[in-house]
Amino acid sequence: MFVLTLVISILSKNQTNLTCPIVSEGIVGAYNRTNLPPSVTSLLSGSLFVLDKSGSPSASLVDKIDVNQDNTLFNITLKNGLMWNDGTAVKSSDIKINLPDIEVTYPNNQTISFKLADSFSPFLGLLTTPVLKPNSLVGLGKYKVNYQEINRGHISKLVLEPINKNSCKDNPLVSIRFYQDEQTIKTAFNLGEIDAILAIQDTNDFSKQSNVTIKKIQNYNKLVAIFYNIKDSILDKNYRKALNYSVNTVKGEDEADTSIPTISWAHNNDLKEVRGDIASAKTFLAKVETGKDKPVVITTSTYFEGLAQKVVEDWKKIGVNAVIRTESGNPQNFQALLTTVSIPHDPDQYALWHSTQTNTNISKYSSPRVDKDLEDGRKTTNIDNRKEKYFDFQKVIQDDVPATFLYFPKINIVYRKKVETNLNKILPSQIVQF
Repeated sequence: MFVLTLVISILSKNQTNLTCPIVSEGIVGAYNRTNLPPSVTSLLSGSLFVLDKSGSPSASLVDKIDVNQDNTLFNITLKNGLMWNDGTAVKSSDIKINLPDIEVTYPNNQTISFKLADSFSPFLGLLTTPVLKPNSLVGLGKYKVNYQEINRGHISKLVLEPINKNSCKDNPLVSIRFYQDEQTIKTAFNLGEIDAILAIQDTNDFSKQSNVTIKKIQNYNKLVAIFYNIKDSILDKNYRKALNYSVNTVKGEDEADTSIPTISWAHNNDLKEVRGDIASAKTFLAKVETGKDKPVVITTSTYFEGLAQKVVEDWKKIGVNAVIRTESGNPQNFQALLTTVSIPHDPDQYALWHSTQTNTNISKYSSPRVDKDLEDGRKTTNIDNRKEKYFDFQKVIQDDVPATFLYFPKINIVYRKKVETNLNKILPSQIVQF
């Protein structure tokens, strides 16, 4: 079979003369010039806003923000003197941002105007993606693209070099290859094609390799949970509470007592501690009138089979029988679904829990009170009012138990020890975007 590979060497005359140390990374996924992951684009450029650890945005490439009284019009003024890495001045119209139901205009070369259909308090958090010059990989960061390979419409390799060639000591060359799945990237690592793997799930193959380090980095943009089918005829509220209370904390993981992480400014610290409360679990189970004689089916992927088995053992301690069903993807028909979901930096979890969100509300959860909390929380910019709404949201969610929240998973970075020094020079910029 004939495969067309397009090789673009942007600085081919200098390519072989670069003397910077090189870090060779691998990433799973199929990407083109328009959808590169932030772990790559964060090296090439900056963003209009950045988020702190609690999820609050602050200006980065922005000098000034003007907002109207009802928070539907945002005029953002860029900093003076911004230059793309190709030497051209940044114009506001260069920064293309496509957001649903938001009108974007450019009143002048330094201002971007965003007109929203309704108040939306998490708006600035949507402007944290690194910006690139239109139809290019040119940014404003410490790196630029030196070389790229395109295979079947997807980028298969990128080589990034520091803008300042005299700064090799602080900024090594970065070679990034893309692979279709974890098995392929593991093979590439073992063959020496790459020296580091970003964001891999299964690290068992590397645990006994003495020259390899596995670094675990906490990620609060993902949540591992058991989602209950609210419409299931057996799993009523008491049954869900029994299951929820009986599950123990997962050792070595950052426990989730709600779907909002503890580092968030909106986390409710007054929630009950329910993990492994067998006595309360049995009390709730005693109130269940029908269906206790039937096993609960917990659906999950092969990756979570071991965790699912531990959950089943916890449920057996209160007299609940359960079976594990392994499926790929996210099935629509389930009783209990053990999976991982993405959550935003902002506490606005409208998509995951509002009753109108039929495609993303996994549990098919419906609560007028929660709907109102979520609606109000995304419309007011007053931080105290938002806290009040999200505190109440978490309290209701814990009582209704549409899910058992387990933990916020870690990102695994696998690398050879010989590249550790140089990898650590670029990794902080990359992982802040995970």
